[in-house]
Amino acid sequence: SLLFALLIPMTRSSLLFALLSALLFLSLPGGGRGRFSSSPLPPAVVSALTVCITGTNSGIGRSAATRLVREGHTVYHACRTAARAAEAAAAAGGGVPMVCDLSDLTSVRSFAADLTERVGGGGGGGLDVLCLNAGVSPSRKAPAPRVTADGLEETVAVNHLGHFLLAGLVQPLLLLGSSGSTGRIIVTASSVHDPSSAGGTVQGDASTGATLGDLSGLGVPIPEDGASSSASAVPVMVDGSTVYNGAKAYHDSKLCNVLFAREAHRRWNGANGGSTSSISVRAFNPGLITATGLFRSAREDSPISTALFSFVASRVAGFSVPVDVGGDRLAYLVTAPEEEVPSGSYLAAASATSRATTRSEGFEEAQVSDEARDDDLAARLWERSADVVGLAY
Repeated sequence: SLLFALLIPMTRSSLLFALLSALLFLSLPGGGRGRFSSSPLPPAVVSALTVCITGTNSGIGRSAATRLVREGHTVYHACRTAARAAEAAAAAGGGVPMVCDLSDLTSVRSFAADLTERVGGGGGGGLDVLCLNAGVSPSRKAPAPRVTADGLEETVAVNHLGHFLLAGLVQPLLLLGSSGSTGRIIVTASSVHDPSSAGGTVQGDASTGATLGDLSGLGVPIPEDGASSSASAVPVMVDGSTVYNGAKAYHDSKLCNVLFAREAHRRWNGANGGSTSSISVRAFNPGLITATGLFRSAREDSPISTALFSFVASRVAGFSVPVDVGGDRLAYLVTAPEEEVPSGSYLAAASATSRATTRSEGFEEAQVSDEARDDDLAARLWERSADVVGLAY
């Protein structure tokens, strides 16, 4: 995998590996520069939407928000701090800045209450689209996890549990909907949820691949002294492991995202037969984008090798797509009609180098991992997550 280069300390072998990886990708079918460019939003959108996006202060969240504001939609910017939210609204050219710290469940509840008052209170029209987009990626060299205010491992807490709670709290707003259409949830996932994908493991090490096991470690509070060493007395990984693995934690969180989308579709759309009172749930892989905050830890761990990898990936081999491509993909899922992207869809580009942003261009239905298709696991993850965040359905 090309992502392996990010995990290797800066040595002569890592330089050689990155360059050979680029040549390998260029030799694959569909290698080289992508042939697709940014596309206009679907013409079927006939009315402005009310959209909430987490993580609009950077990356594809900012890009998508900027496009949606430009197209006349109302965007609520859900960011970790007031300063970041204000920056996001200014960068996007409009929208409503709000604080939603996904690492703090109290902050998530406060945000949901505030959003409900603004969007649904006083006869408001409701919320059309909720984008669960924000994410963090830990250092893959970290010997122990970062712990949230709630005592949880940060990566899964932010990428999955915070979003899970937010979706549950604003579900009534999505059933209202301001445009009269089916409310939508968009989940920013990743191909790395699949251990067999490029980047799904670190140098082929199966122990870094996503697998949730029996979920015995999900939501287990980590004491302060338990986060100070690599071998904790309590579980620090979803599968119950007491040994922290930063790469696996991120991969696990993305598997949680895909399983959440699957179960949310079953509970909130499929059970209602896809009626107009149900919620459409869509997930997607934005592609490898090295110019986002998710690569911050990698840049800190190995600045030179990461810079080299980013250069090769984006300028030579073309398998790292620009931020705006990922943003356009998110914006497309926000606006595409249900008949074009039905609930339960998981979309990805047909090749790593593709710049496709719509179905007609090749941004299409993709296969998820075997574990991501496990309906029993999806249901158990949902129930366990609800217990952890204190949400009753």
